Amino acid sequence: MKHYQWYFLILKTIVFLQLVFVTLGFKVAESPVFAIIDTIFKISLGLFLGIYFWLFTPPGLDWEDGIIISIGGFLILTEIEFQPLIKLYETRDVLLKKVKDILGL
Repeated sequence: MKHYQWYFLILKTIVFLQLVFVTLGFKVAESPVFAIIDTIFKISLGLFLGIYFWLFTPPGLDWEDGIIISIGGFLILTEIEFQPLIKLYETRDVLLKKVKDILGL
């Protein structure tokens, strides 16, 4: 498999696990892991849609439709919520200490 295929396979697996956790009733949206994964997912999807459809119009798709899809991809980038990431960054020392305690380092 190519590198980008591994990347998207891991991303799909993580999104599937989040779906399972939400179905089981866990509060995934409040976890710091969700903030990171949500940001990575939005960046990946937004850049792919934005750049790919801006540069290449697939056969059977009008040029204008490709531009609309491209703009939609860039709009996904504007929906990234930075507040949870800032909060995660501010509490990184506490989180790292918890991880070290759990791992016994």
